[in-house]
Amino acid sequence: MTKETQESSIEVLKKLGFQPIRTAVRQSIAVVDKAKKGLRNVFITNWPRLNRHLLGGLQPGKLYIIAGRPGTGKSAFSNQLIFDLLDNAAKLNKKMVVFYWSFEMPGYQQIMRTASKDTGKQMSDLYSVDKTLGEQDFQTFINSVSKYVKYPVFFQNKPKDVSFIESACEKFTQLHPDVQILNLIDHTRLVPGTEDVEMKRLNSLSKACMRMQANMGTINLLLSQLNRNIEKEDRAKNQYQPMLSDLFGGDSIGQDAHVVMMIQRPHDLYGITARYCGEDPRGLLALHLEKNRDGILGMIPYDFDGAKFTITERKSKSKQ
Repeated sequence: MTKETQESSIEVLKKLGFQPIRTAVRQSIAVVDKAKKGLRNVFITNWPRLNRHLLGGLQPGKLYIIAGRPGTGKSAFSNQLIFDLLDNAAKLNKKMVVFYWSFEMPGYQQIMRTASKDTGKQMSDLYSVDKTLGEQDFQTFINSVSKYVKYPVFFQNKPKDVSFIESACEKFTQLHPDVQILNLIDHTRLVPGTEDVEMKRLNSLSKACMRMQANMGTINLLLSQLNRNIEKEDRAKNQYQPMLSDLFGGDSIGQDAHVVMMIQRPHDLYGITARYCGEDPRGLLALHLEKNRDGILGMIPYDFDGAKFTITERKSKSKQ
């Protein structure tokens, strides 16, 4: 093949959408150089081990799934996550907005849960179940929740279909192209659609997320259920560790996700007392990264106080 023929062939391939390897090489050098200079566009959490697994934090244009059985702490985990992301973004002068598609519980209840963590009061205290909340504690609660007014978080409590979600993001991006959108959808099975089969609706949601990520660079965080397979008796010998096949609609949303995180609480939910993945199971919230396209797989242990919705990353054994 002559040089002229080779160049002609390359041009034909380019028109067909092919990328020559030298372009990929140049791009890889640029990415590493940008990272070396601290210029990567990542949104960091307050959990160092999670940041390391996610190669620095959450990244624009990616789909993250947090899955678990009911009551495992998905909402508590995601609530703490988004406020940490917003705090850290503000410190770095990054603009971010959270669209909280809270279809499972109203926004005020999400705020009450967050305030429970801040004030040290259980939800039963805030609801005056056993005794009336004292005036001083009430003022403490008001002071606690008032600080959240400053956060760019917008709740949509009424279930909306994927076309509405996508359209809302498009309209906001047109007005504020420099603001990073994070969609938090709680949870996937509550997103309505015209499809008569639930799996098809989940697939439509997943594909809409991919379009938003490609066209607007959104970060999409979906809370999802696990199916009942994890609760079968024969799983007890494996300490109920979740797998990708436990993800409800796994074929629809699991394949499109960049990261799939599964929450398990072995002691609180199943009474497991033996060490779980090398950790004391008491008070343990185990975050299993079962899919991670670019980063590390494995389990990250957290201490979880369910009464006050407080989640603290356990120190790694090498530092203990």
